[in-house]
Amino acid sequence: MAEPIRVSDLPIALQLYGQVASGEKPDKAQVFFDAAVLNRYRESGGYRIIRTNTSGRISKPGGWNLDFGISGEGDSILHIPVESLVHRIPEAERAHWLAHMISLPVSANFLKGLIRPGCLDDGDIRTW
Repeated sequence: MAEPIRVSDLPIALQLYGQVASGEKPDKAQVFFDAAVLNRYRESGGYRIIRTNTSGRISKPGGWNLDFGISGEGDSILHIPVESLVHRIPEAERAHWLAHMISLPVSANFLKGLIRPGCLDDGDIRTW
């Protein structure tokens, strides 16, 4: 997996996430996938997958299409805006995409609190 980079080290990413943080374009925040997510579509046929050096598109003629960014060592990572996850990927395909979603390490307890707010036993409160 690619090493994480600071958004501040990539001016266009800083611009995008500044717009996300201001509430101007929160739906443009990026989510990331292992590029192997496309293998299913390559193998099943009926889909067209095209690319440039850093962007691509998958389309099912007469059906859906999705634009994505390409990054990572050996083009191993795809990324799309949150809005595309919600509105461009058909519901029947979402589980497949979620199975290939990747993330930085997260706190499971923090996520539990987001999904189901309430008290979590997460150790003593202390200064950090």
